[in-house]
Amino acid sequence: MKINFLKWKCAAALGMLLCMTEGSFAQTKSQPYEGVPGWTESQDKRMEWFREARFGLFIHWGLYSAAGGSFEGKQYPQHYAEWIQTWGKIPSKQYAAVLKPKFTLRSFEPKAWARLAKKAGMKYMVLTSRHHEGFSLFNSQQPYAVKNDITGSANLSPKGRDLYKEIMSAFRQEGLKVGAYYSLLDWQHPDSYEAFNLNPNPDNHKPDHNRYKEYLYGQIKELAQNYGPLDMLWPDFSSKQHQGEAWGTKRILTDLIKWQPNIIINNRFWEGLENKNGDIGTPEKYIPPTGLPGMDWEVSHTMNESYGYSAHDQNWKSFPKIMQLFVETVSKGGNFLLNVGPDGDGAIPAPAVEIMERIGDWMQVNSEAIYGTTASPFQALDWGYCTQKEGKLYLHVFDRPAGGSIDLPIKNKVLAAYGLAAPKTRLKVETKAGKPQIPVDAFTIESGPKVIVVEIQGKPLVEQNLTQTQADGRIIMNANNANLQEAKGLKIIGANTHDPNRPNALGQWKDPNDRIYWDIKIQKPGKYRVLINYLPNAKHTGTLLLSALGQKFPFVFGVENGSGFKDAELGTLEVSQQVIGEPSTRMNLQATEIKGDALPEIASITLIPIKE
Repeated sequence: MKINFLKWKCAAALGMLLCMTEGSFAQTKSQPYEGVPGWTESQDKRMEWFREARFGLFIHWGLYSAAGGSFEGKQYPQHYAEWIQTWGKIPSKQYAAVLKPKFTLRSFEPKAWARLAKKAGMKYMVLTSRHHEGFSLFNSQQPYAVKNDITGSANLSPKGRDLYKEIMSAFRQEGLKVGAYYSLLDWQHPDSYEAFNLNPNPDNHKPDHNRYKEYLYGQIKELAQNYGPLDMLWPDFSSKQHQGEAWGTKRILTDLIKWQPNIIINNRFWEGLENKNGDIGTPEKYIPPTGLPGMDWEVSHTMNESYGYSAHDQNWKSFPKIMQLFVETVSKGGNFLLNVGPDGDGAIPAPAVEIMERIGDWMQVNSEAIYGTTASPFQALDWGYCTQKEGKLYLHVFDRPAGGSIDLPIKNKVLAAYGLAAPKTRLKVETKAGKPQIPVDAFTIESGPKVIVVEIQGKPLVEQNLTQTQADGRIIMNANNANLQEAKGLKIIGANTHDPNRPNALGQWKDPNDRIYWDIKIQKPGKYRVLINYLPNAKHTGTLLLSALGQKFPFVFGVENGSGFKDAELGTLEVSQQVIGEPSTRMNLQATEIKGDALPEIASITLIPIKE
């Protein structure tokens, strides 16, 4: 394969003189916005709509959508179908030749996409203008994109059309803000950092990274100048080796804020999903256990496993699970960017349509508890989550408490309480042990969480929160409602991009002076089985001691490996009738011996009533 560089080499030459040299691809630290003026000063104004919106749509659509997770008869089970080219190690020339004819647009109706998003209650949309494979939905005029000897053209739109423009226009018409995802990687461009990882290089071409930076600059300029207002630029992704000036960020950011003064950028010009550069942090398929204090952030999550369309990925999340991810994110102060992956014809999969329509039904009633809210004032709540506005707490109930009411841990005077579904019907609020009790009628979680509004006097004055007994009598003491003392290294470790179903857990317990306790409310006397849920690790062993009601439960972590969290029984806790009258019971957990680097991670300790 011979590569013809001449045309685009000449066109790039002038701009290349303005690029920074390859002095350093990696940056351990970066000034905010690379020190470019205009960004920090305008951040609060630029972020106003984002902080109000709380809910957006991510659209992954590109040439990979035509593959649908399979290529030339071979199915690739990996959970990110948009990465199929690299899963299969497919040369770009072959990849384009096979998939371009399958990118048919037969069912492509961007106006229907936009109407669905609006119906779901979404306030903004982010579209993959170009993904890692290097093909663009927008009509780039960069010479390599127009014509090259590797894939013919890096532009996907049929002659006379611009798919990116059609989609952005449709969403703007429905009143949504619009953003452009733009991949910093490029598996086909011969001057990218990934050059020739997938493609042959018979001429021994040495990639010119300055030329590639010029290509990135030119395409971002096209997105910013040729398609009207751009509310967000969503670059993706960086590594320790390639970040910041490796992409030419100073030049890009200097001009971008001039081209689009109101634009938001994420933090992915730099390495790490939670780095504090740019305007927003971008956790992917996981929710940080305590949010990301001190910064705006957004969780992108999928309805099944893949972002890009996969015909064989039928692992669709249930509607209650999607709602739990959505509400938990907002309750911790983040935005929820829910992904959809249309197929190569442009059709959104039916299960995704159904989920979005059901979210829309819930939002039609409860959107007040989402839009413009701020993070919960509470550490954790057994029955669900909380969002707030001035003078109002919104209680999102997922699990109705055993007694049929919520003991709200606040000292404030309650002025009124009512369900958002019936705002004119006031709930009778009683006070018990100084805490307001909010009644919760029975409901089905299949319709989404029940939202109760509690109007209070003044700012929330939070009291100590007790772990409550659940409807089946269990008391679950998990990482979320744990109280950490000393905590020199001890912290809550959450799920991650590659294991989004991982429970939050107490980890990095390296110091025996660290302590953990839970204050719980036991509602019935009797005997309870005591279970610990932990992650086995042959290098992390030691001994724990759980103490409560004058009873002690030692537990020795043995030398064992495991791929997932497991339960072990500590013993039986006896609870007398006298304890039921106490305001709370304290459960103390301490390390009596730590071997290796640390103790294993602990997800929860659970009390299970023994029926006699």
